[in-house]
Amino acid sequence: MSEDPYKVRGVEAPEMLGRQRLFDGLCRHLVKATPDHVCVVGPPQFGKSVLLNHLALQFKTPGEHYVTSLYLDLRHATPGTDDEFRLRFAEGIKDSLQVVRPECAEYLELEGEGLHDLLLLVFDELAKKRLRLLAVLDGFDHVLAGSGITRNLWDEMRTLAQKSSLRLVTGSRGRLRELCKTEESRTSDFWEIFYDTPLQVGCFEDDDWDSFLRPFKVTGVSLDKSAVKELSNWSGGVPVLAVAMAERLLAAASQGQTLSKPDVDATAEATIEERRELLAALWDDCSIELQSDLAAIAASGLPLREIADERRRDLERRGFARAIGKKIRPSCRLMAQYALQRAEGVANLRRMFGAPERFEGNIRNLLELRLTQVDGADPELRDFVERAIRDLQPEPVNSVVWARSIAGRALDLIWEAELPNDRSMPDDWKFAGVQFDDRGRLPRSRGRQCQILRRITGTEHNDPAAMFVTKPTCLLVDHLQSIGDFGQHREEATVSIFMATAFCLSSIGLCESLARDLAASKRSRS
Repeated sequence: MSEDPYKVRGVEAPEMLGRQRLFDGLCRHLVKATPDHVCVVGPPQFGKSVLLNHLALQFKTPGEHYVTSLYLDLRHATPGTDDEFRLRFAEGIKDSLQVVRPECAEYLELEGEGLHDLLLLVFDELAKKRLRLLAVLDGFDHVLAGSGITRNLWDEMRTLAQKSSLRLVTGSRGRLRELCKTEESRTSDFWEIFYDTPLQVGCFEDDDWDSFLRPFKVTGVSLDKSAVKELSNWSGGVPVLAVAMAERLLAAASQGQTLSKPDVDATAEATIEERRELLAALWDDCSIELQSDLAAIAASGLPLREIADERRRDLERRGFARAIGKKIRPSCRLMAQYALQRAEGVANLRRMFGAPERFEGNIRNLLELRLTQVDGADPELRDFVERAIRDLQPEPVNSVVWARSIAGRALDLIWEAELPNDRSMPDDWKFAGVQFDDRGRLPRSRGRQCQILRRITGTEHNDPAAMFVTKPTCLLVDHLQSIGDFGQHREEATVSIFMATAFCLSSIGLCESLARDLAASKRSRS
């Protein structure tokens, strides 16, 4: 038993407490005659990593089903390219085999090329020996959130996963194909190798509590039935909340003490104040629809007919609410109290933007308020953006007409900071791929200026040469210049209030980003 069995945060994953039925179900997929590849899914803070760490440890020692296992936490130092993923995966394979099958580990030369072929060789060798390795890949959604990994990598992984000597278990927030950033990656057949129903990790079930509370018994502290019931009611079985409460209860208890309802209630009240960060993280992971539902449920319960089945199931899996009779009611008092504190903000948001007509009626005020939060913007540039916001209604197309003026003024400010008065371009820009004409001066065409800006900021995957202007500023200028080219042909332009709003937000973002760049320029010259 760990000296600190209840850990909310820490470098290492805590010991798995509870979850035995869930864990046994996962293992059944992995030890049958033809094992499955399995996806483990669930919201953040609900214990996926604890479960997956425990799984990897279970099969680390050579046994009947697996020669060893590896655990890769892809949430940290997340691979961003095919080569980075291959190397990270190969390093994990090599390290895990080094102890149990060094002759197979030697095949993997990590410094050279052709890692995929070497991995195929390793798994072919393991298959000949009738051995199998378990690879547990946690935080898989972090890899899929990037756009630098291609379908080619996933197709290679499918080839490896078809070997009898490898089984994969992934941990993510949702189904893998749905998390892919690019359409190209979604088309890979790799996602088809996994068992068709992901293993859901949600709140604790009733039979998890005995195991979860075992550290109390070990230290000579007991909880009566009222204490166990209230711990479940306050935490809702949300693992991170249950751990936070158990940690405080155990730390304050004396050996031989029996805890009851008042002890748990006092701990819960303290938890609301001390663990607001945890509650906020759980709340922020909910969509605005779930937040609205939770606020309404916390206030007076919600008729089942007024909540979509999918959202009801999501709240129940998270342990925040349960259906009782014809109503859905809170099942986690901590979250219910937090939801009541946030209810006014959610209600105001829905009142102002919950329907298209309300969005149209209030978005201008929101944009004007956002612009006032930008410090140090050039007055002329700010004036153009104010006019674009003003012209959102009644015809949104009149707003995007200001794009050319906004982009043009931004470009003028950029060249004032980057170039001398005669607008001659420095010779070192040639190394960034800028094409010079006979005069060697900045061209008048805004389109050509945007091309140069992309080169000198490294936006086109080259080394940057600009002194002050940054890539985010370049991307925003380039975007607004393109909108300006579109918006000047008003007879052909169909612009919705939502498109015009996105344009205004980009314009405000440009004001803010450029103000930072120009401030750096002024500091350098002072």
